[in-house]
Amino acid sequence: MSVTGFMYNVNATKALGELELSAGLEGNRSWHNKYKHSAYVYIGGLNPDLSEGDVVIMFSQFGEVIDVNMIRDKATGKSKGFCFVCYEDQSSTVLAVDNMNGYQLLGRTMRVDHVEKYKAPKQLDENDLDENGDPKLLEYKATGAEGKGTGVYNVLDGQKKIEEIQKGKKEVVVKTAKIEDEDEAWAKAFESSLASPSKKDKKDKKAKKDKKKEKKAKKKDKKKELKAQKEELKKMLAEAKRLNEEAKKAKEARKKAKRSSESSSSESSSSLSSSSSS
Repeated sequence: MSVTGFMYNVNATKALGELELSAGLEGNRSWHNKYKHSAYVYIGGLNPDLSEGDVVIMFSQFGEVIDVNMIRDKATGKSKGFCFVCYEDQSSTVLAVDNMNGYQLLGRTMRVDHVEKYKAPKQLDENDLDENGDPKLLEYKATGAEGKGTGVYNVLDGQKKIEEIQKGKKEVVVKTAKIEDEDEAWAKAFESSLASPSKKDKKDKKAKKDKKKEKKAKKKDKKKELKAQKEELKKMLAEAKRLNEEAKKAKEARKKAKRSSESSSSESSSSLSSSSSS
């Protein structure tokens, strides 16, 4: 197993988070504090079929997304599998890194990490040339959540439909609430009070039992996951130790070869001098 590369970075970031949790580090003592000046995160390991909108849907759960830069092939326009996302609130980057790094999506493991120094893409105006005939550099503007600028919402057709459906649902709820008068509310309360206490107790008992089972299963899964992570770290350390030993052996072999070469050359010189003297 290799101890370098993509998965090494994913596991290293996860290990930092677990160490921080176990030690109770927070605020200025947290490793995230190093990146408090940057509101950008790097997202790698993405399926090439995912769009900017898909990324926004996934990562907007941690805060307001104000910029998305999906890196695409200039010739084909196809995604290269990684992008950069900027949040309105820098603290959202901490939530995104802690929760989404190592997350499995469409059969791929995502790497999510802080970006210390983000370089905005250069955009040139081919219609506006400078005195040397070169296109002028345009000022970079954040895309916003829907690609139409920061603070611009409900401009995409899909988003408009979602907004219309949500408004319709709210109107139905309001109308239903108005129709239900005090007499109907009293009747419902009376019917619920007549419900069999034994059935209610059974339901509560079953709910408690199910909750207990779920809690136990979660605890078991967490133990398995921690055990697997410990094994992974052990393997990584063992591999690193093996590589170090191999490097030492190679170094010793080179030294031995060098000494052998010097010894042979010394013997050759001695034989030549004795033959010349005779």
